[in-house]
Amino acid sequence: MTKSIWGRLAVVALLAASLQLPALAAVKHAMGSIPCSWSVPIQDKDHKLDVAATIRLLKANHFTCYVQPIEEKPPMSFDDFNRLLPAAQAAGIEVWPVLIPHTEGYSLPYREDFVRWMKVLARLSLNYPVLRGVNIDDTDAGGNDKLFTRSYLCEIYRAGRAVNSHLLFIPTIYDLDPPEAERLAGCVDGVWLWWTNIEQNNGLRAFLRDGKVIADGRFPVYSGVYAHSTSWHKQGFPKPKILRESTTLGCTYSDGVIVWQLPLTAEENPMLQVVKEFLPGGSSPLAGACGKGMK
Repeated sequence: MTKSIWGRLAVVALLAASLQLPALAAVKHAMGSIPCSWSVPIQDKDHKLDVAATIRLLKANHFTCYVQPIEEKPPMSFDDFNRLLPAAQAAGIEVWPVLIPHTEGYSLPYREDFVRWMKVLARLSLNYPVLRGVNIDDTDAGGNDKLFTRSYLCEIYRAGRAVNSHLLFIPTIYDLDPPEAERLAGCVDGVWLWWTNIEQNNGLRAFLRDGKVIADGRFPVYSGVYAHSTSWHKQGFPKPKILRESTTLGCTYSDGVIVWQLPLTAEENPMLQVVKEFLPGGSSPLAGACGKGMK
């Protein structure tokens, strides 16, 4: 490593300390070296989250990262989330709650008081360190950019760090251009950048590479990929081949991958089988090595 690169890293570290921002090394690969499972919720007979089955299937399939939205009612209520945390802590599975803006519903009980949400979740993370970080969905979609101004994002970020400096704030976005990067830099610990074309991956490589260049080391970029039909594409699931390609590209050209609505079952299913190729011992060359950064 040249002296100039060492000098740049030293400047970044000093700036991070002076601004009370996380050093880049502290947040690099926060999603882990295997895809993080945002699974279809497993329900019990009362339609609550079946915590025991969820943890059992995550462990059986060797996932170490799990995404759990907090919405209005079971199986994704705040009560469900609170029941999940101690079980995930015992199992060593990192958990990422997703908070929902009004365009997608609400996270109860605090709705769009995201500053309060961050304080509450940060206090929980002190008891349950597997609560690795917090995501807010759709911060740049459906007009939500008017709510999530730079000022408000920084307020949310500071609220969490004031309680627990290790709790990360990584919101969802769908596009990353220079103005968006300026809005985010210094007030997030990364972004989940989602590729919304579930039928083909033409352009995904450039999309991720460009996002990393625009972020310019100020925050990590994690790739969100879809394993299920969506609200804008209800006519069918992505094909397993497409999921394999998008996961490969995400693992190669971003800092990690989140897989949305992955069917987590005891029986093999095509989408789960694809993602398991990227877990330790899997058949992909990127197995256990997702998120090594842009090649």
